[in-house]
Amino acid sequence: MDLLGCPICRCLMCEPVTVSCGHSFCRRCAAISLQSQCPVCKDKLKPRDIRNVKNNVLLCRIIEKCCPEETELKLCLLERLKACNYSQALRIADDGLEIASHDVGLKVLRAEASAGLQRLPDALQDLDDVCRLHPTWSEGFFRKGNILADMGRQREALVQYHRCLQLQTDFFLAKDQIKNILEAEGARVPEEVPQLLQVVSEHIHRPCAASCSVGPASGDAPGLCPDEEQDEVRCLAFPACVCSLSRGLPFRASHTLPAPGCTLFHEPVTTPCGHTFCKNCIERSLDHNLRCPLCKQSLHEYLKNRKYSLTAALQDTMSRLFPRQLEDRKRVHEAEIVELSDLTRDVPIFVCTLAFPGLPCPLHVFEPRYRLMMRRCMETGTRRFGMCTYESSEGFADCGCILEILGLDPLPDGRSYVDTVGGSRFRVLSRGKRDGYHTADIEYLEDQKVEGADLQVLQSLHDSVFQQTQDWYRGLGVPEQTQIRRQYGPMPEREHDIQASSDGPAWCWWLLSVLQLDPTYKTNVLSLTSLKDRLGHLRIVLDYLSQT
Repeated sequence: MDLLGCPICRCLMCEPVTVSCGHSFCRRCAAISLQSQCPVCKDKLKPRDIRNVKNNVLLCRIIEKCCPEETELKLCLLERLKACNYSQALRIADDGLEIASHDVGLKVLRAEASAGLQRLPDALQDLDDVCRLHPTWSEGFFRKGNILADMGRQREALVQYHRCLQLQTDFFLAKDQIKNILEAEGARVPEEVPQLLQVVSEHIHRPCAASCSVGPASGDAPGLCPDEEQDEVRCLAFPACVCSLSRGLPFRASHTLPAPGCTLFHEPVTTPCGHTFCKNCIERSLDHNLRCPLCKQSLHEYLKNRKYSLTAALQDTMSRLFPRQLEDRKRVHEAEIVELSDLTRDVPIFVCTLAFPGLPCPLHVFEPRYRLMMRRCMETGTRRFGMCTYESSEGFADCGCILEILGLDPLPDGRSYVDTVGGSRFRVLSRGKRDGYHTADIEYLEDQKVEGADLQVLQSLHDSVFQQTQDWYRGLGVPEQTQIRRQYGPMPEREHDIQASSDGPAWCWWLLSVLQLDPTYKTNVLSLTSLKDRLGHLRIVLDYLSQT
């Protein structure tokens, strides 16, 4: 099954691992070929993350179900190679290649077994086949170069390392081998890869010594002398073969591809411990516990990096094999997003403090339910939620203010600092709950507009209370003014049209937030839809303050 092929060796993945960018590779390919970036998406990778990543448990199970015999053979072969039991490994590889004679993965492993037994010509023959079948696989040329170097054919080895570094400029093992060969010959060795490739190219095109100009002796496995470089270039145009091990057997999605505790995966991500979950599912789990729900390994670094890249092999497999089920799963998710985007029904309510229109309201979010709320506000694109104060009988007050998220700064442990600003006021019509946090059906509040003589009276009252507010503010000491400006910002300027905003002049809300009044009283003023009544309440408070 081509969906389960390794992007590096192009064979069926053996001991698959999934790196942080979401792409999966054979463990051995990842250990040797992955240096500083993913060969598929060019995303930067950390060597430590590559070393510590565990086998992808779900991909291992899928591959075992699809290709049980091939998987068992390769795992058995790898065990023999790890134990340095090269004779048995060679017999297993020979048996496998009798069935699948063009299997590149088995040829590579047989070459390793032959090299372990010092049968270098046999190893070279297999690697010649591998490089011709997979002319873009850098590791194949590197392995071939190593065999040639062990055979004492340094110049031919240099050609192979040169080709490897051309294909993958961050293949540092090939770079080190080139430097060793050139330094042994007294040549200048630059550090930068482009200059190093140029030096190697000039070096291998120099006239060969007598020992190097002679081709392999009769009966030797074919290598690659400098005189044969054009043959090597021609063989690079050969089409890659289709691995015989990629013939998948049918399997049932219900046995393999549902997320733990969920239905078919939606946006599957794989943790460093090798377990796979829906992206939303693992995020919600990490809100409560920084360990894998299955193996209990710590995922603190995984949460800190917050790089939930989709596991490409699983996503592609589901898209190819279960398109209808996956489409149904996406529709369910999209319907949920539409529902969460409605800012009149089931609006998320953050029960904490009073917020006012036009004023900043910084938040420190640490509770799991509110972490989920913030993620959903960002995912839906609304970036809005309701803010209400606590009320013992109903859970939260009957009136509140919509907050808009201006910025969200996540912390390594899952908490976050959220910068918000107040928007429209609302009245609660009914209450509910969703996944632990409060919700409400709401209606928005707007100030009643007046005209004619009533507007003149309202303007006069407004100007009088505004002047009274300025006098009170200027009468405060410098420390108090500094503290108010730091916490609430400067006093807003007088507005030319006092009815331009549906919430009235901004300075009224600034004053209400600054004054140390009972929250219930402030909530009542927030709920008023008459600017005249709101100014009347503010005047009463200012008169009291001026007297005391």
